[in-house]
Amino acid sequence: MRISILHLITGRLTVATYFAAVLLPVLLLGYDGPWFGPGDISIRGKSSFPRTFSPGFYSAFDLWFADHLGLRYPLIYAGTSFHIGALRRPVDRRVIFGRDGWLFWTDDRDTAPAAMADTRGKLRFKPGEIKRIDAQLRSIHEQLMACDIPSAVLVAPNKQNIYGEFLTNMAAGVPSSRFDVLLSALGPVASEMIIDPRPIMREAKLAHAPMRLYNKTDTHWNDLGAYYGYVAVMQKVAPMLPGHPEVKPLDEYQLLAARYRGGDMAARVLFSPWRFDDEDVSLSPKGPPSAQGEIQIDEVHFVSRNPSATGRLVIFGDSFAERMVQFFTPHFNEVHRYLGGTFDGSIIAIHRPQFVLLEVTERYLDELLKPPVGLACRM
Repeated sequence: MRISILHLITGRLTVATYFAAVLLPVLLLGYDGPWFGPGDISIRGKSSFPRTFSPGFYSAFDLWFADHLGLRYPLIYAGTSFHIGALRRPVDRRVIFGRDGWLFWTDDRDTAPAAMADTRGKLRFKPGEIKRIDAQLRSIHEQLMACDIPSAVLVAPNKQNIYGEFLTNMAAGVPSSRFDVLLSALGPVASEMIIDPRPIMREAKLAHAPMRLYNKTDTHWNDLGAYYGYVAVMQKVAPMLPGHPEVKPLDEYQLLAARYRGGDMAARVLFSPWRFDDEDVSLSPKGPPSAQGEIQIDEVHFVSRNPSATGRLVIFGDSFAERMVQFFTPHFNEVHRYLGGTFDGSIIAIHRPQFVLLEVTERYLDELLKPPVGLACRM
């Protein structure tokens, strides 16, 4: 009798404990709870509750609920400790663990989990898409040259195309990428607009080793990588600019390699920066800076000014463009950086630049399928 009562109590206690554990985060909705990991973690802002009942209401509600679930921080810490600490696998399907602590972001945003289709030579533009990119680039070139404005497109390489030895077996051969095939298929005008910094960056990787051009735990290049992106641009376009400016040599900058708490993949995606050793490489002018840092004008517009220079540069691009601005500023009175994936004629007409650059990260190469906005000479 006593045993049956004990079984009844323990059975109900197990059920009660289970439901308490499951429902407690719901009851504590909005309470993040303590963070048990070292330091602070960087998490995007919480989603707002959907204001209208629309076809996307349930998806928006699900995102709001996940962001406001009680004990959010302890649950994130427990999840990352189990997946990364115990199982050694990422908690985000877009991240792949490479060798020696290297983290790589997927090169194909349309596949999940990350399959690295481009790295395996399985990602390609369709023939019609290549024709479309070719025609649009030719049109952009012709319309801007009618305004005496040279233009170019810089493709910032995926990290695995510079440090692929930490992801794949390089001895087995490296297949051609989507970018390689696109370059070979474009006509002369369009291909001339494209700036491919991979050759110069691969040479720089060997010359600067063990100092790196990309941080191990970040999706972006560091200052040293951005410098060689700048070099590739200037080698291409300097002959078209007034005065034919020369590339600022690297010995005019102070290189500093220092440990830091992790790049965006380690800190903002995996929430575990302390689990990965990494080093950031920064560059700063050896002499007094001739220009101010970037000033944010609005959500998509940033400007850096140099009173001792003349002319303007307009850059359309993503987060890779941000680190390059410091190297372009010595050559221009104003460098205007806009977040965007295509040429915008209305912005170009406002600034009347001496040069327009579109920066596209290689994994987002399909941004080149976007048509330019309002591109006509209004000078």
